[in-house]
Amino acid sequence: MIVTNSKDLKLYIEGKKTAVALGSFDAMHKGHTEVIGDAVNFARTGNIPAVVQLVEIPCNVRVNTLEKRLQILEKLDADIVVIEEFSQEFRSVGYREFVSDFLAERYNAAAVFLGENYHFGHNAEGDTKKLEEECAKYGIRVFVKNCIKLDKVVSSTEIRGLIQDGKMEKVTEYMGRPFSVSGEVVHGRELGRTIGFPTANINIPEGLVVPRDGVYLSRVLFDNMIFYGITNIGAKPTVDVEDKNIETHIRDYKGDIYGKRIEVQFLKHIRDIQRFESIEDLKKQLEKDKKEQCH
Repeated sequence: MIVTNSKDLKLYIEGKKTAVALGSFDAMHKGHTEVIGDAVNFARTGNIPAVVQLVEIPCNVRVNTLEKRLQILEKLDADIVVIEEFSQEFRSVGYREFVSDFLAERYNAAAVFLGENYHFGHNAEGDTKKLEEECAKYGIRVFVKNCIKLDKVVSSTEIRGLIQDGKMEKVTEYMGRPFSVSGEVVHGRELGRTIGFPTANINIPEGLVVPRDGVYLSRVLFDNMIFYGITNIGAKPTVDVEDKNIETHIRDYKGDIYGKRIEVQFLKHIRDIQRFESIEDLKKQLEKDKKEQCH
C-alpha cells in the first residue's frame, strides 16, 4: 500500500483511472469500511487502483491514530492512501474546484464512494447532491452509501461519546472491532509487581479519545500473541498515585515486556476506580476482577 499526497498521486497511478473512497474515516466504523470495500471491489473489477482519501482534520479526540487507520486500510486492500492535510489552502477550495482540481485532475477518478452525510469544499458547502451534479460534468460516477443504523446512526461522533462513557461493548458493535490503544511499555512505579499483579504501562497517545476512568476487561496483542488482561485507566487512589495512564495486568504472562509495543483492546467496563482501605483489600478486588475475566 502506497501512502502519498494528492500532488504526487500521478506518480503512482500512471495515467490510470481510479476508484476513490472519500472521507476522514476517523473511527473506521462499519459504515466507513463498507464505503472503502465498495471502492476496492469496483477497482478490482476495472483493474484500476483503489484510492482512499484521508482528510486529516485537527481533532483532540480521535478514535484512531493515523497509524492505526493505515493498518486497517492495508487489511481492507486499499492500493493507495492519499493524506490531505486540512490546511488553509485545502479549506479554501470551493466544492466545484474540489471536483475539477482534485477528483478529475489529481485523482483521475472514474468513480467516487462516500457516505450520505459527506460534506466537502469551503465551509463544507458541498453535499452529495452537489457532488453528483459536478461529477457528472467529468463523467465521474458517484456511489452514495446510506448510513448504517443500529440503535442509533453509526458515526464517529457517536462512537467518541460511547468511548468516553466506557460503553465498550457498544463501541465494538458499532466499529466491528474493539477500541484499542497501542504504545511502548514504559516503566511505572512497579507497585503492582510488589503485590503479585505486575502491570504493563503505556502512555495515552496525544489527541486520542480517552475512555472513562475505570477498570476494563481487555485483550492484549504483542509479538503475534494474544493475551487477556485487566486494564486500569485513571488514578490509583489506594497507593496515592494521581498520574493517569493505561495500566494492564496481563493474565498468564510472566516475561519481560518493557520496551515492547503492545495493543490494548478494551472489551468491557467492569467497575469504577475506588480507594481501598488497605493493600490487602486491593489485592482481593484484583482477584475478583481476574475471575470476572474468566466468565
